[in-house]
Formats: sequence, C-alpha cells, structure tokens
Amino acid sequence: MRKKIYLKFKNFLTYYNEYGFKEGYRLYKKLSSSNLDNIHVYGIKHPINLRKNEESDIDVFKQVFIEKQYMPYQYKNPKIIIDAGGNVGLFSVLMKNNFPDAKIITIEPDDDNFLMAEKNLKNYSDVKVLHKGLWSNDVKLKIINEDASKWGIQVVEDNENGKIEATNINTIIKENNFDRIDLLKMDIEGSEKEVFSKNYENWLPKVKILVIELHDSMQKDASRIFFESLNKTWPQYRLFVSGENLVIENLSI
Repeated sequence: MRKKIYLKFKNFLTYYNEYGFKEGYRLYKKLSSSNLDNIHVYGIKHPINLRKNEESDIDVFKQVFIEKQYMPYQYKNPKIIIDAGGNVGLFSVLMKNNFPDAKIITIEPDDDNFLMAEKNLKNYSDVKVLHKGLWSNDVKLKIINEDASKWGIQVVEDNENGKIEATNINTIIKENNFDRIDLLKMDIEGSEKEVFSKNYENWLPKVKILVIELHDSMQKDASRIFFESLNKTWPQYRLFVSGENLVIENLSI
C-alpha cells in the first residue's frame, strides 16, 4: 500500500514540477481518470484527446508535455514543419501553439492514430494530416507487427498486398511548393533506414533542423545509414541529444 501511494505521489510530482500545484493536480487527476477526452493543457489553445485503452497515448503525452523532449526554443521559429510519424498529433499540436504561423504536414500510417491526429489538429489552420507512411519512394506498405503498441508499428514495402500508401519527402516538397523545410521531425520506427538509403540527395540539403529517433533495435544499421547520408549532404552541422531524440542543425543553410 505504501509503495502504491508513493508511486502515485511521485507521478503527481512530475505534473506539479512542470505546471505548479493547481494546473499540475488538475492534469494529474484527468490523466488518471477513465475519461481522456478534452484534456486542457496550460498554454495549449485547444483541448487534447487520448484513447483510454491505449497506454502509449499517455506515454507520448508525457514525452511531449511533461518531459519536454521537444523543446520549441531549439527550433528557431520554423515556418515549414513536417511531422513524420505523427502518432496522435501531439508534436504537431505543440509546434502549432508555439509557432502559429507555421505550415505543418503530419504523416501517420496507422488508421486509429491518424483519426486521433485529425481530431487533435482539426481546430488548427495550415495543418495537413496525411494518412500515409514515409518511405524513399511512393509505394505501398504493410504493417508487420499488428500486435505492437500504437507507437511501435513497423512497416515493409509490399506493392502487391500493402494497403498503406507511402510518400517521400521529395513528393511532399513538390506538392506543397516548399523550397526548404525548417523543421523535420522523424520518429518512424525503423523506416528511417529506408528513407535515408536512397532518393535523399535532393531533399535532405533543404532541411534546416532534423529531430530524429533512430531505431537500430528494429532495423540493423539504421544509424550508420542515416549518418552516411547526412555526412554526404550536410557539410557542417551540430548535434545534441534531447530525450530519445537527436536534434541536428544544418549549418550550411
């Protein structure tokens, strides 16, 4: 019993430390309840919705709004943002509230995640939510781990049996008439290995800041392939770690 009380108190403290007693306690009680609709977060314009039966939603929420793994001050007022692996849209929500004039493309292949992302982002302007995966080419993908949590879904290319449309950064740039990408966030569960294996030479030099989580445990040599492509296209860059992510700034543009 004491251990249970201690864990509850410790959990509350994480909210208190970030938002103070009143806002922290209100947020703690809401996220501990069975009703995860209309979550009001201090400083966020519109309420957020999570799924009560999907534990990964709470984990992602904590990463974004409690642990602050994505710190907006690092991103230098981006105007064009791509959120690849958008999950339920929380990174895009954070960015839109900090950079209201930014245009955001959110990419999410999973059906349920996509619907939640649409719900969380529907009240924001200049945000497109694409029900697609990110790949090196415009192909078809299929999920290979159906039982995974909603933030750990992996895909493979399968043009015959795949039901998920995939796009690539070149296509997004062309369709939206972008001349550069100020901020590219990528958390795509190992698919980064494919994205940086080919067809990156034109779009990667146009990226100013790249925020990426690498998944060598899911795809062997993902990190090696990523850094090889980066070193070929970015003459100068600086890098630091933020939570589970690498934040890399292109010093050549």
